[in-house]
Amino acid sequence: MKITLITPPSVFLMDERVFMSLGILKVAAVLEKTGLDIDMVDLSGIANYEEVIHDYCQNSSSEIFGITATTPQLPAAMSVAWTIQNAKPKAKVILGGPHITLINVARKNEERRNRNGRASKAYQKLAKHFDILVAGDGEEAILKALEPNAPQLIDADIPKTELFLTNQKMEVLPFPARHLLDVESYHYYIEGVRATSLIAQLGCPFRCGFCGGRESPSLRRVRTRSSENVVSEM
Repeated sequence: MKITLITPPSVFLMDERVFMSLGILKVAAVLEKTGLDIDMVDLSGIANYEEVIHDYCQNSSSEIFGITATTPQLPAAMSVAWTIQNAKPKAKVILGGPHITLINVARKNEERRNRNGRASKAYQKLAKHFDILVAGDGEEAILKALEPNAPQLIDADIPKTELFLTNQKMEVLPFPARHLLDVESYHYYIEGVRATSLIAQLGCPFRCGFCGGRESPSLRRVRTRSSENVVSEM
């Protein structure tokens, strides 16, 4: 079974080839560890991304596609999904990442208040366009999404579930599958020296009023890796 993971373009950025998207590369690493065949399509900085995805679908045997998206990336992610569905009507298209995580937690807050507000309506639109929605930590949730009878929503944004990452899980997870990207095409420098990024901590303990993630456990609860584990990745 071949699985294709996609990073949509970030057309709002001046330069899309500075920081690579590590979240989806962590998901890719978990899938590779299970022995699955993974393709990574990085559309960062690709102007004709719809054409690229259409051509890819015409030449790939993949029938499962996973797309990550922040909120500003959502229009491009929707366009990518439509292109896949038109080219491969039987394909399963999965959406994960920060946008669905934020929409899902806001929807749950509305449900607790018996409201059908903006978040609920946004969630309903996403549910119409994607086969599976993954909220919260995606590293282990992706395995649930691949099951034949997977529910449309896999909520890994609940600390009491086994899908929510802990410090211990972060220690044993494989490092991001950077080898699936053209790393040389990224150009991040620190004081003139080529560099890249890594994720040493998840979550933020503060409750800044402007932050959309303050209600999401996966974005708010601090999870850390040991210094030894971080050095190993370096």
